[in-house]
Amino acid sequence: MTDRVDPHPSNDSHNGFPGTADNVVQARQILGGVHFHTGRPTRMTAPRQLPPRPTHFTGRTAELARLEAFLAAADTGEPATLFITALVGAAGVGKSALAVHWAHAVGDRFPDGHLYLNLQGYDASPPLSPHQALENFLVSLGVPPGSIPPDLDARAALYRHVVSGRRLIIFLDNVRSAAHLRPLLPGTSGSLILVTSRSQLSGLVVREGAQRIVIGPLGPQDANDLMRSILGRERVDAEPVAAAKLASHCAHLPLALRIAAERAAIHPLLPIEALASELKSGSRRLDVLTTYDDDETTAVREVFSWSYRDLSPTAARSFRLLGLVSGPEISVLAAAALTGLPPDQAARVLGGLASLHLLEVAGPNRYRFHDLLRDYARERVSEDFEPDRSAALRRLLTWYLFTAEEAAAALDVRRGPTPFDRTPGERPPPALAIGFPSRTAAMNWCETEFVNLLAACRQAAEVGEDVVAWQLPIALRSFFQLRRPTTDWVTASETAVAAARRLGDAHAEAITLRSLGAALSYRGAYEESLLRNREALAVSREIGEDEGWCLNSIGDCLVSLGRFDEAIDQLGQALIAAERNGDTSLAAHSLENIAPAYSALGRYEEAIESLQRSLTIFRDLGRAYGEALVLDKLADTYLSLRRFDEAVHFASQALPLHEELGNRLSEAATLRILARAFKSNGRVAEARDHWLRALVTLEDLGHPDAVDVRGDLLGP
Repeated sequence: MTDRVDPHPSNDSHNGFPGTADNVVQARQILGGVHFHTGRPTRMTAPRQLPPRPTHFTGRTAELARLEAFLAAADTGEPATLFITALVGAAGVGKSALAVHWAHAVGDRFPDGHLYLNLQGYDASPPLSPHQALENFLVSLGVPPGSIPPDLDARAALYRHVVSGRRLIIFLDNVRSAAHLRPLLPGTSGSLILVTSRSQLSGLVVREGAQRIVIGPLGPQDANDLMRSILGRERVDAEPVAAAKLASHCAHLPLALRIAAERAAIHPLLPIEALASELKSGSRRLDVLTTYDDDETTAVREVFSWSYRDLSPTAARSFRLLGLVSGPEISVLAAAALTGLPPDQAARVLGGLASLHLLEVAGPNRYRFHDLLRDYARERVSEDFEPDRSAALRRLLTWYLFTAEEAAAALDVRRGPTPFDRTPGERPPPALAIGFPSRTAAMNWCETEFVNLLAACRQAAEVGEDVVAWQLPIALRSFFQLRRPTTDWVTASETAVAAARRLGDAHAEAITLRSLGAALSYRGAYEESLLRNREALAVSREIGEDEGWCLNSIGDCLVSLGRFDEAIDQLGQALIAAERNGDTSLAAHSLENIAPAYSALGRYEEAIESLQRSLTIFRDLGRAYGEALVLDKLADTYLSLRRFDEAVHFASQALPLHEELGNRLSEAATLRILARAFKSNGRVAEARDHWLRALVTLEDLGHPDAVDVRGDLLGP
């Protein structure tokens, strides 16, 4: 055979290379270098590369059961199917520990060895390239370094050839993406490919059929068992409450729990309560959650930073800004308001952060942090310019305010005129508007966002956004009185009054004082409610505003306190103000409030006349909320007259209106009226059923009237 390759060979081909058929090369034209691979390595090794079993491994019973089920299914499935299991989850959640533990448990089922490689996808070091990883594996499998081709595709082909037909565990730890590991996948089944990643690896699931298990924090009992394993049962059991707080402050993350327990182990005389107090919140918690040797792989802050630093600028900014949010969750629209991104882009960014387990999915289009990542985000956002932080938070709080006001308009139970106006320039972009199509939609939004809205009220006051701090509780008043007449309403109203006073806005002060009075009245604190309503009246008179609504609220309180003559006087003045101003809504409410005072004084005809007038006005206005209140009072009046059938008639009309409106406290009041009417008619079983329903609602609301209903149930 000559050194030159004939560019125009004859049709007769021959082999001039000595050796066996394994070495034959047959080609018409050869361009570039030729690499000869003589099949598998002559001395195939059985690598045993698994990291040591993790110490103090605890829990994960459900995840281990799923892994076993996957393996059993793979052993009985199609032979051509690759068995890929991906454990995905947040930094520090224990993915690698679980994978190592299980790989050791099933290692004897894979006699050809165990390959392990940390691909450094989220690590202090740069990611390991597939090119480097293949060389590492090939050498481990006995391929001489000089026989490993330089080209990635050629390396991957040789790797697939070497592992073909063998039964291996191939453990790919800390993978960045599906593309990061695809060159390392065998071409045939028989091996177990075990993968860990902070990414969701959706491409691997879709294209390669990987089985994905999302690893979350430990449960409370498993977290407690982990601490017992490290610190000893006696020490942990001696402070069970402190141990539970410590686990909670560590967000039940195994990495954080191990670090905290290690600190406690170094100081055997340190109470667990003292360490739990150190970990209560904020950046101090991240300072504490590091080992004394400054090993960055055992510092929660550093581990989080490995994920953060690889984010795009937009995703990184969004992650930081989310640290400003005081509520436990955030919707896509709220996040769009916070970041200033269009909603579709905000959705993609939040979805991307969730896929990297920097956020958790809390529901459809809703996300949340676990506590340690929230601390880290807050720490990072503190590095941003203060004006940027303030502008972002103002956008979010304003969005909550305007959306709550839109919900209030849909609920349509507000008494009196709209309490405030905002300029068009302050309104969020139309793309962020929800546009509630019904009361139910508005109610559902308020329920879903309730905790976030309360947090926004507090945060607005804390950061000096006092206009939002007084207006947001007022916008929420309709929802409070319908579904949440709890101490939260009182607290939010007190925040609103304080904000109005800081602003020196007397108009706002009068509005917020009257709302606080309503909140206190709904809680049964009538004396305090009367004081606040009288303060509101004084402020209104001082600035020359109409006093009709204040007089109505005062009269309502006096009725509840049994001061009926005073109530009639105040409500009569409210009616005069209503007629003077042409305020039909005020007239209707004053008429329905004055009726119980008339009834209590035995003036039943005047009571019924007032209620009939009020009912006509509310129906003309299309105000179902007011109509239901009047029907209740008509039923109560007829009950006092012992005209039980009429009482049942009117209460039965009121009940479905309350239910439709979601007015739970009034619904309970109607049920009590019906119960009394049924009992008086000798229908004892129906009476008991209605009292029980009222009791459930009142106890759920934490209302003091529940005590009276229990008495009714125990009575003769």
